Amino acid sequence: MANDGKIILSIHCDVIWNAAHVRFIRRRRRRYYEGNLDNVVCVGAVLRSVMPRVRDRRVKFYFTNAEETNMLGAKKVMRREGRALYIPVDVTQASRKSDANVEWTHNVNKKVLRKVLGRIPNLKVGFKTGHPDETRIYGAKYPTFSLTLPLQGNMHGKSRVSFWKVKRFGLALVEILRRIRMNYDKICEFKVS
Repeated sequence: MANDGKIILSIHCDVIWNAAHVRFIRRRRRRYYEGNLDNVVCVGAVLRSVMPRVRDRRVKFYFTNAEETNMLGAKKVMRREGRALYIPVDVTQASRKSDANVEWTHNVNKKVLRKVLGRIPNLKVGFKTGHPDETRIYGAKYPTFSLTLPLQGNMHGKSRVSFWKVKRFGLALVEILRRIRMNYDKICEFKVS
């Protein structure tokens, strides 16, 4: 059957502990998160908005560790799952005016991916590359790209993002996964062993 390959969402849970702090602030009808948000806000967005809405059994979620050090979590996921499209979900400082950002594409038809994501109404997707992540592990063998949430400030220090932007990012991930599923075979370029 066409477009039936696995999609693995990889969300790292480790943080730089000596800088770990997050505050939720309400001020003048505005809500936002402030602090070291790498990768707390993405874990929350996936748990709250994505997992309850994705019905596709071929989409798997992994909450990994060691992204900030040796990528051990990504290596274990790749060993366990094998052939699949891997999508790490993280934060970025690149493409700040976007709702979501695509980074570090490997073994993926970028032209098709750009076209597919560009057709999602009311979603601004950036294609700028920022801080390297698990894609260097997954991309050595399998198709991969990062979906990232743009932040203001330093992502490993003091940063800020609107509560509504995080919520919109989570809901956008659901639609992005649906569109990727429909175009899986066109987007993925598996290496022949």
